[in-house]
Amino acid sequence: MSATAITPDQLRTLWTGPAGGRIDRGPDLPPVTQDDLGALASGVDTGDDGVPLPDQWHVLAEQVNMDGDSDGRTRDVLDAIEDAVRLLDAAMRERDAAIRSAIARGVPVRRIAEASNLSIPRIYQIRDDRR
Repeated sequence: MSATAITPDQLRTLWTGPAGGRIDRGPDLPPVTQDDLGALASGVDTGDDGVPLPDQWHVLAEQVNMDGDSDGRTRDVLDAIEDAVRLLDAAMRERDAAIRSAIARGVPVRRIAEASNLSIPRIYQIRDDRR
């Protein structure tokens, strides 16, 4: 992945520049637009005028550069998290289906709770599709 690091000064210039401004980050990443910067700025400390405080430009630059980390480590870690979440979701759906099947076959809820390491109230929630 080839990316250009964005500096706090570039972000300040983009903020005050003409409408439609953008900063290119290289061929592998989309540019940073004024709209992107405005959305990011909503998550940092700003003055009464909505402009990020002087020490917050570094925070914004770090946020922008996270996706463009040149060796791809940040993206790899985030991909691993997303993969784990997908696997967990699939496993939980499979577990819930097995619990419903066991209940339908008359297995005592107490035994299902023990086998699944869940509480009895949680088993009933799964049965009733309440959470």
